[in-house]
Amino acid sequence: MARSRNSIRSKLVQAALHGALIAAGAMPAESGFTQCTAVPVNDGWAFRRSTTRTWHPAKVPGEVHTDLLRNSLIPDPYSNFNADSVQWIEDKDWEFTCTINADEAFLKNEHVDLVFKGLDTFAEVWLNDSLLGKADNMFRTWEWPIKETLRPGPNALKVVFRSPIAEGRKLRDAYGIQLPHDNDPSGVSPYVRKAAYQFGWDFAPRLVGCGIWQPVELRCWNGARITGLRVEQHFTADGIRLDVAVNTTGNANATVHCSLDGAPIGKQAKGAGPTASNATVHFSVPLKSLWWPDGSGEQNLHNLHVELRDPRGELLDSTARHIGFRSIELQQREDSIGHSFTFVINGKPLFMKGCNIVPPDMFPSRAGDSAWVALVSDAQRAHMNMVRIWAGGIYPPNAFFDACDTAGILVWQDLMFANLVPAEGAFRNNITEEVKEQVARLSTHPCVAVVCGNNELDVAWKNWGWQEKYKLHGADSERVIQANRDLWTQVFPAIASNAGLPYTWTSPLSNWGHAAGLRNGDLHYWGVWHGDGSFDAFADNVGRFVSEYGFQSWPDSALLAKYIDAGLLHLGSDALRWRQRSYKTDTPIWEAIQHESDEQPKTLNDFIEASQQVQALAYEMAIKAHLKKQTWCMGTLFWQLNDCWPGPSWSLIDYGGNWKPGMYAVQRLYAH
Repeated sequence: MARSRNSIRSKLVQAALHGALIAAGAMPAESGFTQCTAVPVNDGWAFRRSTTRTWHPAKVPGEVHTDLLRNSLIPDPYSNFNADSVQWIEDKDWEFTCTINADEAFLKNEHVDLVFKGLDTFAEVWLNDSLLGKADNMFRTWEWPIKETLRPGPNALKVVFRSPIAEGRKLRDAYGIQLPHDNDPSGVSPYVRKAAYQFGWDFAPRLVGCGIWQPVELRCWNGARITGLRVEQHFTADGIRLDVAVNTTGNANATVHCSLDGAPIGKQAKGAGPTASNATVHFSVPLKSLWWPDGSGEQNLHNLHVELRDPRGELLDSTARHIGFRSIELQQREDSIGHSFTFVINGKPLFMKGCNIVPPDMFPSRAGDSAWVALVSDAQRAHMNMVRIWAGGIYPPNAFFDACDTAGILVWQDLMFANLVPAEGAFRNNITEEVKEQVARLSTHPCVAVVCGNNELDVAWKNWGWQEKYKLHGADSERVIQANRDLWTQVFPAIASNAGLPYTWTSPLSNWGHAAGLRNGDLHYWGVWHGDGSFDAFADNVGRFVSEYGFQSWPDSALLAKYIDAGLLHLGSDALRWRQRSYKTDTPIWEAIQHESDEQPKTLNDFIEASQQVQALAYEMAIKAHLKKQTWCMGTLFWQLNDCWPGPSWSLIDYGGNWKPGMYAVQRLYAH
C-alpha cells in the first residue's frame, strides 16, 4: 500500500529533528556548565532603521523585510506590485539589539563564545559598545569570544547591518572591473556573498534585504571542546574500515571516546595545548547493512556518538551523527560515445531520477526547516532518488540533509556560485572559508553525492557574449576567468577531496545546441523554452546526464487570488504581466497550447489549466526520452521542483505546496 504524504512527512520530520538533536549533542548539562552548552539568544530582539529613533520588535531568526511586515511598516511584498514599492529597503542601514543577562554561575565558565549561525550580510557586531568584529558572508558562521567583554547583569548586544548595495559598490570599485550581472540591474551581486536569487531571477522578484537569518547562541565551555568531525570509509573485500577524525580546541588534556549504535568502538587522547588538535579513532565493520538510495535498497543508518572527557572522566563535550555505510563515485570516463557522467553507489551504476530545488521562500528564515523537509517528502512520494540544490539560492539546513538520509534521496550540492566573483585576496579567502565550513557540514551525510563548483558559469563565459556585453577584454578578461577557474579547478576540488566527497567543477559540462554536447558530461537542455523548440526536440537532445530542462506554467488561480486583487485577475492584466519574470514572457506557453492542443483559452482559469497540461506533457516527453536512452543517459533532473513565491515558473509544486499535473506525470514515470 502506498504511504500517504502526511505519514512520509511525519517520519522525515521526526528523523530530521532527531538528527538535529544528535548533531547538537543535546543532553542535560552537568552542574556548573562543565559540559559545553549552547544557550539560545533568539528572544527579546528589537530593530530600527539606523537613521531613526523608534525601535520595533524583531524576530530572530528573521529578515528586515519580515520584521517590517510583521510590524505593519510595509505592505506584503508578494501582493500585487508591492515588491517594487519596497525596493528602498536594500539601500538603508538597519540595527538589531537585545540584552544578554549574565549571572554569576554563567560567568564562571572558562569560555563564552557568541555564535551567529547566519548574518545577512555586511554586519558589525557590538557588545557593550565594544566592536567584536565584522561579517561579510551570508553563508558562514560568525563567532567571537566574549568572556572578557561580558559584565555581570545586563549586557547590550547590537548588530548593525550595512546596505548590501552600498557595500557591494565599494567592493566593485575596489576590484576595478564590472563583472557580469545579467539578473541584477544594480551590478553589485557578484561582489556580495549573498543568495543570488534575491537580486532578481527569471522565477523570482528582487527583494534584497538583511538580517539575523539563522539562530544565535552563547557557547559556554571549559577545558576543551569538539570543533569538527569527519568520518572516512574505506571499503575492502570483507569489510569497511572507518577513520573517525575529531577536531578539538582547548588547553585541557582530554580523551576522545567513540561509540557506534551504543557500543564502544575506541578512544584516543587529543593533543594538549592552546591550539587546535585532533584525534583519530580507527575501527572496522562488516560489509553489510549498507545505505542505498530509495528504490535500490534500504537506508540503513547508524548512530555515531563522540564524547570528549577530561582525565577524571568528566564530560567536556559531545556530538553525534547518523552515518550510513556506502561508497559513491561519479564516473566521468572517456568511452565509445564521448565522456560518461554516471553515479556509482556501492559499486552499482544507478540511473538518477530527480529534480532541481530552489529556496522555498524569498525570505529563508520564514520557510524554516519544515519547508525543506516537506520538499524531501514530495521527492520521495514522486519516487526520486536525487535532488540538485541550485547555486543561486542558499545551502539547505541540517534538517534537510537528515531527511534525505532517512528517505534515501541523494543530494547534488552546488556551491553557491551563480555569478563570476572577484576571486582574489580577502574575497577569495572569505569564500574559501565558506566552502570549507559547508563541505565539512555535509561530509558525514550519506545522502550527499557530489559537490559542484558553480552553475552555468563556464558555458556562459564561452557562449553568452559576456566579454562584449561587459567589455571584458585583454588583461581584464584573463584576470577574471583565470581567478574563477582556479577556484573551480584547484581550490574547491581540494576541499571536497579532503572531505571525501565527489566533485564536478561546473554544471553543465556541455552546452546545448550542438551534437558534441549530447555526448559529453552533464547537460542543461534549454532548446525547449529558451530556444523556442517544440516538445519533440526533447527526444532528439538526450545528453549523458540531463541536469536541467523544463517548461513553465502558472499556479492555480486560488493561490494567485491570495496575492492579487480580484479586479486584476484576468488575462492580459498588468498584474499578471508584471508577475511573469521570464524575458520570454508567456509567449512560449501560448504557442505550446496552440501547437499541442489547438486551443485558445478565453479565461484566466482556462489559460492556467492549459498551461499546466502542456507543462505536464513537456516533462513527460522529456523524461520518457531520457529513460528510453539508458545507458547513454544516466540521469534526469528536471527544472524545477518548487517555487519561492506565488508566480509562474518551471515548478511542479507551487508556492502553496500544491502539486501541478506535471508532478503526477513525473511520479508515474519515476515509479519504474
